[in-house]
Amino acid sequence: MRIILGLIIVLLVAAIAAPLIRYGTLDPCRMLAKDLARDAYSQVATALGAEPGKTPEAAENIARAMTSQYSERECVSRLVDRWLGVEEPQT
Repeated sequence: MRIILGLIIVLLVAAIAAPLIRYGTLDPCRMLAKDLARDAYSQVATALGAEPGKTPEAAENIARAMTSQYSERECVSRLVDRWLGVEEPQT
């Protein structure tokens, strides 16, 4: 029983730590905005022949303005779709 409880705790900690490490937040709309900004900026940088590197804050602000129109439920749905490959990044 202790092993099962320990595994559950480890999984919960990992589920919380992973988004914090990758996105720096647990807010699904901000996480989606960061993903959208990263995709858009990397495409522009690649088209200009540069390495994508770090996404500028201005790109994240634009994406955040777009995701502010979504409900939290819609943000979660779109994030899950992106992670599972159901929704392809827009070109």
